[in-house]
Amino acid sequence: MLKKEFLTSVLTALAVIAMLAAPALAQDAPAKILITNVSIFDGTSETLITGKDVVLAGNKIDKIIPAGSGGAAYDQVIDGKGGYLSPGLIDMHWHMSLGVGFEDSAKFPIQYAAFLIASDAKDFLMRGFTTCRDAAGPVFGVKRAIDEGLIPGPRIYPSGIGLSQYSGHIDFRNPNYPPKQYGGPLDSIEQIGFAYLVNSPDEVRMAVRHNLYLGATQIKMAASGSVSGVADPLYVLEFTTEEIEAAVQAAEDFGAYVQVHAHNAAAIKRALKAGVKTIEHGSFIDDEGMKMLVEKGAYFTPTYEVGLSLESSPDALMAEKAKEADAAVGNALKLAKKYNAKVLFGTDMIFSKEARAQQAKELTVRKPYFSSPEIMIQVTGNGGEALWNLTGKRNPYGRVGVIEEGAMADILILDKNFMQDVSVFEDAENNLKLIMKDGKVYKNTL
Repeated sequence: MLKKEFLTSVLTALAVIAMLAAPALAQDAPAKILITNVSIFDGTSETLITGKDVVLAGNKIDKIIPAGSGGAAYDQVIDGKGGYLSPGLIDMHWHMSLGVGFEDSAKFPIQYAAFLIASDAKDFLMRGFTTCRDAAGPVFGVKRAIDEGLIPGPRIYPSGIGLSQYSGHIDFRNPNYPPKQYGGPLDSIEQIGFAYLVNSPDEVRMAVRHNLYLGATQIKMAASGSVSGVADPLYVLEFTTEEIEAAVQAAEDFGAYVQVHAHNAAAIKRALKAGVKTIEHGSFIDDEGMKMLVEKGAYFTPTYEVGLSLESSPDALMAEKAKEADAAVGNALKLAKKYNAKVLFGTDMIFSKEARAQQAKELTVRKPYFSSPEIMIQVTGNGGEALWNLTGKRNPYGRVGVIEEGAMADILILDKNFMQDVSVFEDAENNLKLIMKDGKVYKNTL
C-alpha cells in the first residue's frame, strides 16, 4: 500500500512539474521583431536593397522578406522611417584596456581599471561598433561580463597578452634593471597582462599556449618597429622567422591564427612567409608585399587616423614617428586598392577618452582612397569574413558584419545615407537612430 501511495505521489509531482514547466518553455521561444521601411546595406554589396523587411528571432536574423509580407505575428515592429539599415560595425584593431597610457595602466588599481574598461566598452557600442577584435590587453574579464549581460559593450574577440621581444614594440622596461632572466623584476606591462617579453621560439610557444589557455581567439605579436615604442625605430625587424613560425604553428594547432603589428615592408614579408594571417598598420608595405598578402589570402588592417592624432603628441619621439608613418600610409592604401586586397577596418585609438571618441574618423580619412560603399564593406562584411574564416572552432559567436539569414542580429539604422558619405558615422549621437546587438536594443530614437 505504501509503495502504491508513494508511486501515486511521484506521478502527481511529475505532472505538476510538467504543468509548471510548459508555460516556461513557451516563454523561452525567441522574440520576433519585424523591421520595416528601410533601405538595407547587407555588408557585402555596394548597392542598397530596397523593398525588403528584416525579421529577427532572438539574437539572429531570421529572414529577409518582401516589404509588407510579414503579417502581424511579431512581438515588436520597428518602423525605420525611411532610414538606412546596416550591420553593426566591426573594429578589427582596438585595445579595450588602453584608454589611458601604458604608465597609468600599470599603476591604476585593478578594480578602477575594470570600471574604466567597462565605460569604454559602452562608449564603443554606442558609436555603432557591435564587434571588437581586441589587439592585446587584459580583456577576458570584461568580455565575460559583456557576454553574460552584466554590462553593455561589443562582443570581443580577444588576443590576450601581446607578444614583444626585448627592444621591441611593447618593451617599456626600466633601463636601470637587468632582464628578468638575469634577476631583474618582471616589467609592469607584463604584470598587468598587457604584454609578454619573449625572446626565443620556445618562449614564444609558451606565451601563445598560455593565451590560448586563457581563451584567446587569435595571437597578437609585434614584427616591426612602432610609433608608440621607446626603443624601436619604424625600420627595425622584430622576431626572427623561426619565432614567428613558432607562434603560427602553436596558434594553428588550436584553430587560432596570428595577427602582426608590422610597419615596414621587410617585416611584413617575413611575417607573411611565416604564415601570419593579418597585417596590422602596414604603413610602408611595397608592391611585392601587397601582392604576397593577396596571394596568401591574408587581410590588411591599416590604421590611419591614430597616426594623425599622435602627430600632436607631447612625446616628441612619438610625434616624429607618427609623421613618418602617416606620410607613407596613403601609398599603402593605393596599393591595397590596386591589388584588390581584403582591407579591414581598424583604428588603434589609444591613450585618452577624447581620442577614442574619434574612432569613426578612420572611416572619413579613407575617403580619398576608397568610395563610401567600399569603406562600409571594410567595416562590416570584410571584418565579419575574416573573423568567420580565421577563428574557426574557437569562434564563440555567430556570423557578424552581414545582413543575411542566420547572422547575428546586429542592426544599425541611420537617418542619413552612409553609402553616399560614410562620414555621417562621426556624429553617431545625432545620425545613429537605432543600435541593436544580439537582437537587443541599446538605442532607439526613431
